[in-house]
Amino acid sequence: MTERPTDLRLAHLHLKTGGLTLARAELEAMAGTAELDTDGLLDLAEARWRTGDLPGAGDAAEAFLARGRTDPLAYAIAAEAKAALGRPTEARRLAGLAIEGAGGSLDELFAGQPRSGIWPHDPADRGEPVGELFPAEQLSGEARSGGTAAMPWADERPEPSADGAGALERGRVALASGDDQIAAIQLSIAMRASPALASAVIEALAGRAGATLDLVRGDAYRLLGNEAEAQRAFAAAGRDAGSSSARDLAGEVEQGGERPQH
Repeated sequence: MTERPTDLRLAHLHLKTGGLTLARAELEAMAGTAELDTDGLLDLAEARWRTGDLPGAGDAAEAFLARGRTDPLAYAIAAEAKAALGRPTEARRLAGLAIEGAGGSLDELFAGQPRSGIWPHDPADRGEPVGELFPAEQLSGEARSGGTAAMPWADERPEPSADGAGALERGRVALASGDDQIAAIQLSIAMRASPALASAVIEALAGRAGATLDLVRGDAYRLLGNEAEAQRAFAAAGRDAGSSSARDLAGEVEQGGERPQH
């Protein structure tokens, strides 16, 4: 095996020991004179990435991968670059390769670098959403109808807080007594205290209508990631509110004569 040139080995050492500016200057100079080997391309990609040049980092990472080499760091940098360019499909594919190569943990790859929305949270951090790696078109029919599958991380959700559970119960009691206003307030509090209760709120509202309750129902569907049902609920709330206004106006006319002119 041929030993790497001293300049490349020194630049790699500077990069890995935190001398990012020095390492990048060395690597950029060698790139300008075509002295970089394949590993040097990956070092250049990392140096650019960690010093804020994501487009340049993406170019170097793709050049590294184009030479038939694979590395989770190269995939991660290329994924971030594609995400920044608005290419989520390519970004997710590369992110999946990065995660597979890294054994599932992203901390070592990023080492403090900001992550785009294509990445899941660290698997050790239970109860967090996996974000864009599970796009809406891949969700099951149950997810689209507002079931718990709308959140792929549902099995890892934290238990509802005591405050949320209490507010949910108070909301149910208010619904049973016909007090929609109090019910809406309590159910909204329940979801704010424990977003995992969104499915229970939808169940509690089953068969109930009205502008206020439809707004709460829409918020619950949105928490579940079911935007289509959320929009339908919000539209129903608008119709209900309009009907209520018309009824109120009719009542005023009956009681007080013609509507005052403005």
